Amino acid sequence: MKVNKLIVSALTILSVSTMGLATVASNADTALAKTKAAKIVKTTTYKAKQKVHITKGSLYTTAKLTKVSHKAKNYRHTTFYRIKKAKVVKSNKKKAVYNYVKSTNGKTKGWIWHGYVKTGKAPKAKTSEAVTSSAKSSSSSSVSSSNKISTSKLKSMKKIMKNSSNPAVINNWLLKPGKKGSGALTDSKGYLKVAKGTQKYMLDDSEYVGTLSNGHRVLGQTVHQKYAFEVMPGIHSNSETFSNSSNHWKLYFVSGNGKNDKKILAEPHIGFKYVSDLDESLKPALGSIPLNIKSSSNSILYNWKTKTVLVNKVAAESGLWG
Repeated sequence: MKVNKLIVSALTILSVSTMGLATVASNADTALAKTKAAKIVKTTTYKAKQKVHITKGSLYTTAKLTKVSHKAKNYRHTTFYRIKKAKVVKSNKKKAVYNYVKSTNGKTKGWIWHGYVKTGKAPKAKTSEAVTSSAKSSSSSSVSSSNKISTSKLKSMKKIMKNSSNPAVINNWLLKPGKKGSGALTDSKGYLKVAKGTQKYMLDDSEYVGTLSNGHRVLGQTVHQKYAFEVMPGIHSNSETFSNSSNHWKLYFVSGNGKNDKKILAEPHIGFKYVSDLDESLKPALGSIPLNIKSSSNSILYNWKTKTVLVNKVAAESGLWG
């Protein structure tokens, strides 16, 4: 979603602090490019949004081309809208045309050289959305119905992702634990993986959900698998002390109607910061967090050091902005 659709455009969709930001940024999936700014000659807004996809290159935060926000190779199967174009003179004195594009879920956006922008929807990924057919057929009878998502519910969840609307249906499924299964919690890379015999459900071209071997749900993105969340079951009290001794990210849904007069902010916690404080280059990594696109991203707190995220469920689903 945005924060990022859900999770966040969190989930406009999540999101670092002064604690270890330099170290984290160096290992982040996207980096900041430091270069001399381009001169913007003219900017034009298209009268109608057109669906496009990108093939390669980099997305920049502005048409001045000083900061890279995303790498196109991570979004080859994502459909964008082409919104603006800018004629610029780059630092090498060469003239170029850049397009401003925004993903249909609103999470990913930026300026990219027009030659890397192709008309039409993005091609679908070739990878399967589920475990292999043989594993599915041999284990389907033993998989708990609580680990499955019905066709109608999955359709509803996908629609929510596409429209960046209230993520309550997705959140309610995530916080309700499934049945424990077999297999390790993580793969050889340390990435969270679904239990044997269960399915990884794709909600769009990148974001997925599923059930871990311990019965907890997993929420992640195929382009940022190391930032996938183990969703801790149930609604948690703000009075709890949230800790994480694992090497992967954990997500807690917390109770309450949010803070301040509009009830849109998560209650502060020691060691945690609001998503608005998260470095722009790192937000895509936590982009799967379930958040109404119209809600304040500050209904979500993060602690990069402990790899923990707190989502005020009511505020995240409220559709209220600051």
